[in-house]
Amino acid sequence: MNHLLPYTIVLVDDESEVRNRIASKIPDDGVFKVVGEAANGFDALDVIERLKPDVLITDIRMPYIDGIELSKSVRKNYPKTKIAFISGYDEFAYAKEAIDLDVISYLSKPVTQEEVTSFLLKLKTRLDEEHQQVFNSDRIDQMYNENLPALIENQFNNLLQLSTITEHDLRRFQLFNIDLFHGYFEIVLMEISDQEDFLAMEKLRIFLINLMRKKCTNFASVNVINSGHGLIFILQHTNKQVDLDTLLYDVILLKKDFSEIKVRIGISETFEDFKEFSTYVLQAKRALDFSNYLNIGSLIYYKDVAFKKTVDLQLSKQEIDEISYVIRFSTDEEITALFDKHYEIALSKDDTLFSKQYYIVNIVHILLDFAHSLHVDFRKIEQRDLVETLYSMVNTKELFDYIKKLIFELRKQASNSTKSKANDVLDEATAFLVQNYADPMMNMDMLCDHLGVSVSYLSTLFKKMLNTTFNKYLISLRIEKAKELLKYSNDKVYEIATQVGYNDVYYFSYSFKKATGLTPKDYRHAQKN
Repeated sequence: MNHLLPYTIVLVDDESEVRNRIASKIPDDGVFKVVGEAANGFDALDVIERLKPDVLITDIRMPYIDGIELSKSVRKNYPKTKIAFISGYDEFAYAKEAIDLDVISYLSKPVTQEEVTSFLLKLKTRLDEEHQQVFNSDRIDQMYNENLPALIENQFNNLLQLSTITEHDLRRFQLFNIDLFHGYFEIVLMEISDQEDFLAMEKLRIFLINLMRKKCTNFASVNVINSGHGLIFILQHTNKQVDLDTLLYDVILLKKDFSEIKVRIGISETFEDFKEFSTYVLQAKRALDFSNYLNIGSLIYYKDVAFKKTVDLQLSKQEIDEISYVIRFSTDEEITALFDKHYEIALSKDDTLFSKQYYIVNIVHILLDFAHSLHVDFRKIEQRDLVETLYSMVNTKELFDYIKKLIFELRKQASNSTKSKANDVLDEATAFLVQNYADPMMNMDMLCDHLGVSVSYLSTLFKKMLNTTFNKYLISLRIEKAKELLKYSNDKVYEIATQVGYNDVYYFSYSFKKATGLTPKDYRHAQKN
């Protein structure tokens, strides 16, 4: 397809003789036509703005504005205009700038007919090719078909921006052979979990779009919108009842084989009036809002969740204390039984959805406190953000199983990595007590300050490694020392009480009898006899 009009040329040179010579060498054959001239770059800008030529032939050296500056302005404001330089032999120092400006040719002064003819032939070829690319009808049809999905998506996006959708708005889709006046519709919203790997997310988007189109070949139409909410699929079919469950569960299974990135799916109710399109997109979005509740899977129907009661799953102070104690001092079986009880509570009411937000905050606090008491770096157990990891779990059993797994791993880490350290701490603790048992002010805080450990940590060591408590151990140590003094010295009972850390002789006698079954006096008498 040829250009319908001559290609237009503007000549710019400060010598009229040069302009006339070049103009005389351009054939009058309807291919090129000189439509304007200027003697300097300043005047040339006015001419170019008015005529918008296809070609600019300009001298490099001119008053006011030279050819380089003129070309920069033209390239910026009229990028389709082709530029050629008229140049003297000593002006090729401008070559680099000319290359940057995409100058198509040089005409050396004095300009010859042969040079002009060759230049015009090359210029016509280039202009024809560009014109062909723009106006070739087959190419336009091809480009239209390639961009048709994006055009359709843009029209659906426009509907979402409207406060009211009219029949006129829907008739536009008939241009794309889409009939929105008949049939039944569902909105399927797929939310892809945010990932740092943007490329992986985009590959998953493409995979889901292609998979849905393949799975929905029996539907009247399947259209998709890439939105801020996720992938919005508009399913259209002729039967009111369709088996979406099987189709979408199959999509979820195939997705798992393709990518580990989590995808949640919200499904609107079936509707017939497409003027209510925006309402049902919001239904699918509303369904996804429930995905953070327990008892909800990856596939969420609006009709299944919209009218259920929502309750915050929380731990009372008593339950927090119970969990903290059990994970420290109980067996694995008792820990499992405790969380199985919590799991049963979460499943006990079919008409209720439990929000796990507060529960997770409580559990994370308990786990971190437990790890701190054991001097275990929690990052060795779970490198990901613990709150985000637990919050991403929508399956009740998955959540509780993961919490138990973390607890067991903490206990195992503590056992493996701190056993020798625990022995050292306990040895130092008992040695300190042997040296200071006679101090009536001796208590757990004093011992922990000396050792530089927490009360809860040292309490755990006494319980786990000596099967006793700090108080019981200190009393036992004092009673044993008192026995030695009663047996081998003649000190009075109140003096012995003071020597083993008791300010009150009556309390000493009470403790001694409780431990041995005898009063101090009876014990001494029995030992002497």
